[in-house]
Amino acid sequence: MIEARPSRSAWRSSRILTAALIALLLASCTAAEEGDGSASSSGSSASATPEPTVAPLREARDGWKVFTDPSRLVSFELPQDWVVQPLAPAPGLYAPDSLHYAVRTPDGMTTAELHSGILTPEAPCPESERTPYYVIGSEPLALTDEPAATTGIEPRFVVRLITGFRFFGAYGITDGVGGADALACSLSNTVQGGESLGRFSFGDLEVLAPKAPANTGPATVSFGTIGEAEEYYATPEFATIREMILSVQVAAPPTG
Repeated sequence: MIEARPSRSAWRSSRILTAALIALLLASCTAAEEGDGSASSSGSSASATPEPTVAPLREARDGWKVFTDPSRLVSFELPQDWVVQPLAPAPGLYAPDSLHYAVRTPDGMTTAELHSGILTPEAPCPESERTPYYVIGSEPLALTDEPAATTGIEPRFVVRLITGFRFFGAYGITDGVGGADALACSLSNTVQGGESLGRFSFGDLEVLAPKAPANTGPATVSFGTIGEAEEYYATPEFATIREMILSVQVAAPPTG
């Protein structure tokens, strides 16, 4: 018996139909993998919790960049060639899962540190230990997406000196007054940042207090006169630090 063979035209039509079916199946698989943002009709996809999508808090100015922590609680601008590096917190001084970062220049100089979840209580201040302090600069701090301050003053960026055997200086953010009659034992550079952040700081010191000569070192910022301090904090280098700290913003964590 001679086996019947399909004609060449019928064979060509069969190949075309098969290729069309394969292309249709591939297109369906690709669409299922890429998705269109809508919920799937399958039970497993419908029950899955979508990942939250959080937009950046802001855009940086020319020559600067924006740092935002992974939980999108804090952001600030810094020069393009500066770096933000995580820090290991001292045990017992901060709440669990708090934020700790150092901002450094390309040559390794630390310009500011950010710490959240600060638990350190305010130290007692006997009348006999109060010493004069001076405000070199004070500017409003426009924190966003957080309740208004419930403390003595709205958040501000401040540069202050406190008197010891020299004039000790520090800069940072605060929402509390220094002390009555311009006298204090120490000056706190912290702000209440809401439930998610707790009390947090962004500057060179969380607390400014005078030091004894034996406790000073290369990192201690001190001056012989108030005029020397004013000149130091009026330099272009410090103006960049000031702009960075003034740019800090806080936001509520994303909700899934």
